[in-house]
Amino acid sequence: MPVLLLGAGALTTHRVALVESDEELREELREHLQPFRTSVDDQLRHVPAYAAVGLSLMGVTGTHSPGNQALLFALTYTLNNALTSNLKRLTHVERPQGNSFDSFPSQHTSAAFSAARLLDREYGERSVWYSVGGYAVATGVATLRVAKDNHWCSDVLAGAGVGLLSTELAYWVYPYMQRVLVKGLPNRAVVLPYYQSGTAGFSVVVIL
Repeated sequence: MPVLLLGAGALTTHRVALVESDEELREELREHLQPFRTSVDDQLRHVPAYAAVGLSLMGVTGTHSPGNQALLFALTYTLNNALTSNLKRLTHVERPQGNSFDSFPSQHTSAAFSAARLLDREYGERSVWYSVGGYAVATGVATLRVAKDNHWCSDVLAGAGVGLLSTELAYWVYPYMQRVLVKGLPNRAVVLPYYQSGTAGFSVVVIL
């Protein structure tokens, strides 16, 4: 699914236009819906992550312990931020309003679907409604980004793909990272990823 979404976004972006849908969809939306201002999508993208944290704090058992959930979230956030930021820089796609060249993929959509996938991985087996709620919120964020004329449809498709992919990568690499990087360190050592200004790495925290 992440590959399909990312591929669909890449093939429909107006720079490739294998399937010319971006301009047509934007024109259709402008006919029936005027661009509006709202900041709800800025907060809404974090709701699935807040839900996962809230469930953990309330004692609802997830796939991992609260501590491991926190580390997985940190790793997911780092990977998502790194992938999205670098793709924006490499693709250099102009936004619909022409105000910048960082349109592809959508950062808001990427963050929302990344958090929704994390909520799904941790609590989806307890109740399908956790998963449904998370993905519904993420889809709402993607819809708002297009409706506000901040992004092309291809941007949010790719953003969803990158978001899902970053979470899957985090869950795949986390056991290996902990096993290799913590080897030889004290039992109460924690490895945390970071990404800032184009630089990625890890920091080690030792709890005395």
